[in-house]
Amino acid sequence: MGRKRSPENQNLPRGMIYNKKADTYYLRAAGQKDIRLGKTIHEAFRNYYAYAEINYECRTMFDLINRYMKEVSPTKAKDTHKSNIAAAKNLIKRFGSMNPTMVRARHAYQYLDLRAREGAPVRGNREFALLSTLMTHAVRWGIIDCTPFNGIIRNPERPRDRLVLDEEIDVFFKYCPRWLQLYIELKLATGLRQTDMINLSSKDWCENEGLKVQTSKTKVRIQYNYCDYLANLVSELKEINGYRNVAKRRMPILHWYFFASHASSKRDKPLTASGIRTAWNKAMTKALASGELKPEQRFQERDLRAKAASDCESIAQASELLGHSNLGTTKRVYRRGYAKVEALKPVAEKGIDIKQRIEKER
Repeated sequence: MGRKRSPENQNLPRGMIYNKKADTYYLRAAGQKDIRLGKTIHEAFRNYYAYAEINYECRTMFDLINRYMKEVSPTKAKDTHKSNIAAAKNLIKRFGSMNPTMVRARHAYQYLDLRAREGAPVRGNREFALLSTLMTHAVRWGIIDCTPFNGIIRNPERPRDRLVLDEEIDVFFKYCPRWLQLYIELKLATGLRQTDMINLSSKDWCENEGLKVQTSKTKVRIQYNYCDYLANLVSELKEINGYRNVAKRRMPILHWYFFASHASSKRDKPLTASGIRTAWNKAMTKALASGELKPEQRFQERDLRAKAASDCESIAQASELLGHSNLGTTKRVYRRGYAKVEALKPVAEKGIDIKQRIEKER
């Protein structure tokens, strides 16, 4: 029997160790020097899946998670892969030593209840989603015959229902730099996710057809038809980011990002999510400090996507704008406020004689 792992290493995957003296995580394998994985647990897990060997037999859930994280998760969107890394860490802790053929629905319910008691019911749902995906791939890879998680009821979730008003945006707008104002206007016009917004570039714009985008999360292709409003936004963005000063002359850039990094050494790269968050928080702090925007009126960047959907005339239009394949998702998460419908009128007010209608029905 091998030596028992120290307390700080007990919940780490096979081969990963934590060196307290160096405050660093390493990958230890037989016959080779320890590989440095990083200072933080998140960095260590990210690098671990790049170096660790895959056990294709998948005798344990750890082997299954390891294979998925090396083969499948890196092909997902960047944020999805990052979320999977965090979820995998908790799944390894609770399921790592189990045999995939022994996992049952009751284990999923026990895990969801546990995460709810720990104060993370929604996070538990996300981790279960990864667990369910793992078992689906286990069927595909011939490890199990069928997935055990059909019909699982997840922890209750309450979708965010903050509906931003035009007046609140107008106040916040005054405290934003011009590029952030253009960001807000373009997001309200398209409803694009933040990841897709910061990756917009000159190659996505066509003077004759409009703005063409393939969404990063769902890979849906959307064309926002050309109009003067969109053209004016893109034109102003080009004035900000589409030129480079060379020998005191403004030279046009062949390929430029709508929202480029403000660092002089990275002008040819898109702004990061961190950069958006920093600029947003600065503007929001100023708006709240002015007293024009009340603390309870604070809103987030992601609320703009929901507002774009809520401003649409119908669910169908909102679903097309956001690139959803399921109307239920649009209605549940992104359509906020009140649904506008026409009230039913008495038959007499419609110009139909009630007696004639009764006689016709007979």
